[in-house]
Amino acid sequence: MTPPPAPRRGRRAVLTLGVWLLLAIACWGVAWVVAPDANAGGQCEGLGFGCTLTPKDALVFAAFLATPVAVGTLLLALLLVVVTVQRSWLPRLGGIALGTLAGACGLALTLAIAAGLVVVL
Repeated sequence: MTPPPAPRRGRRAVLTLGVWLLLAIACWGVAWVVAPDANAGGQCEGLGFGCTLTPKDALVFAAFLATPVAVGTLLLALLLVVVTVQRSWLPRLGGIALGTLAGACGLALTLAIAAGLVVVL
């Protein structure tokens, strides 16, 4: 079996990255829609003084923290796809597998960079 031509392989990889990103956003959206607006047991809402965020607010806070990780992952994964396709690395790897692998590597690199920044700061 011959590998697909580079342009189609690259487009499929980028499309796969987009699908993974949309899937993550859709899962977050569903979780946000079904999350309750109030804490159980009448616990106070907010941060500090023994209060906790409501589940819906916690999801918004998590999205705020995850946005830089998502952007970093997407940029690093796109860079990996471009370099892999242009240099003909992993020629037997199809576009969907390449996009998934690049997304996983991009996430790992982003988390490693973030961990390194946390240690330095």
